[in-house]
Amino acid sequence: MLFSPEPKTRRQDLYDFNRELSALVTALRAERLTLVTGLRRTGKTSLLRVALGEAGITYLYVDVRLSLYAGYRDIAEVFARSLEDLLRRELSLADRLREALRGLKGLEVSLSPPSVRVTFRGRGRLSLSDLFTRLNDLGEPIVVAVDEAQELRKANWLRFDRLFAYAYDNLPNVRLVLTGSQFGLLYDFLGLEDPRAPLFGRAFQEVRTRRLSPDEALDFLEKGFSESGVRCPGDLMEKAVDAFDGIIGWLTYFGHLYVTGGLRDLEDVVRAASSLALEELRDLISSLRSPRYAVILRALAEGRAPWAAIRRRLEDYEGRSLNPATVSQLIGTLVKLGVVEEVNGEYAIADPVYRLAASRL
Repeated sequence: MLFSPEPKTRRQDLYDFNRELSALVTALRAERLTLVTGLRRTGKTSLLRVALGEAGITYLYVDVRLSLYAGYRDIAEVFARSLEDLLRRELSLADRLREALRGLKGLEVSLSPPSVRVTFRGRGRLSLSDLFTRLNDLGEPIVVAVDEAQELRKANWLRFDRLFAYAYDNLPNVRLVLTGSQFGLLYDFLGLEDPRAPLFGRAFQEVRTRRLSPDEALDFLEKGFSESGVRCPGDLMEKAVDAFDGIIGWLTYFGHLYVTGGLRDLEDVVRAASSLALEELRDLISSLRSPRYAVILRALAEGRAPWAAIRRRLEDYEGRSLNPATVSQLIGTLVKLGVVEEVNGEYAIADPVYRLAASRL
């Protein structure tokens, strides 16, 4: 269903992203490293899940949205749950996978029912490089798909960029697919443009999700309501198209609440969406540990602004002059996080709902 809130897994539930889907399926079948990037709520996870189902290749799907202070246990448990998911999906592969993982330090695999236990302390703990090597030993291509991969930067006790470079260079059956809504941070984390980084110079493909055009957004809503058997007035759908600026996740949120939640007033839906966005922004600013980011976002909630205007707002807030490099670094961080974008020499909050939420910071 187009309005189902969970990530899509079937092509028929994925709205018209055929170009992106075809590009990603091709990359999964041929490339060693693929990135899937785009703004938050533009369908990256759905695109990835559908492509994984259509590529015809064994895959390990790893969702690494972690807590701020992720420990080794968090990472090990995430990979264990991903292996359990693989065992349940690929029953014909289960025996071979168990054999490939047999004797791997820190890992126990059972098949009845499928379960994976990990050791995350001491010398006997699971080594992820050894796990990747054993997956390679299956003797056929396997995709390791890491959703929101920039979150792995929180695990500062393990250099995941080195792990990925090792897999790229030495494990020909392992294909890496990494998604990121904070795509600037993803690039920095992987070091793809840093000559000193392990992955620098490696070939990769990038597939980007996008905003829907106004016509596409209206078509999406019309098809979603038709599929749900619910009539929505045309003028309300047009207002929703204007309000959500082609962000398919928010359009889905509107459609889902209208169909199932009893919220028929657009203002009520926008208010609920902005409350959700506000919590996300507060969590983000808390993690950045500086009130300056809230000052910038409140300024941009009023509309686009050039660099100089943002600097003035910061200086008015602090009552003193600021080094231009400091201002650029603050703005650059928000751009890398995918919250702010540069448009014709000015800066703007990329997501219209985040823009509304930022006025309440």
